[in-house]
Amino acid sequence: KIENIFAIAYHHKHDCLILSAFGCGAFKNPSDHIASIFKSVIYQYAGFFNTIYFAIVDDHNTGNKTNPQGNLLPFQEILDGLIVPSPIN
Repeated sequence: KIENIFAIAYHHKHDCLILSAFGCGAFKNPSDHIASIFKSVIYQYAGFFNTIYFAIVDDHNTGNKTNPQGNLLPFQEILDGLIVPSPIN
């Protein structure tokens, strides 16, 4: 699903993405695992987008057994300041 978000955005010629902690709230996916998947896909799509932002809110759905640190902190630890160079053609 995450890879599809990138593929569809690229197909529609978007140059910026605004994403969330996809599936980490009510669905309780581990935020560190989801952030790592996003990181992998970001590298896969290196050079396709100018900017990628994450809008993450810690609310009543966070801080559970699978996300004891909430969602923001794991995403910051894994993705904050990530710079992915474009592949050389």
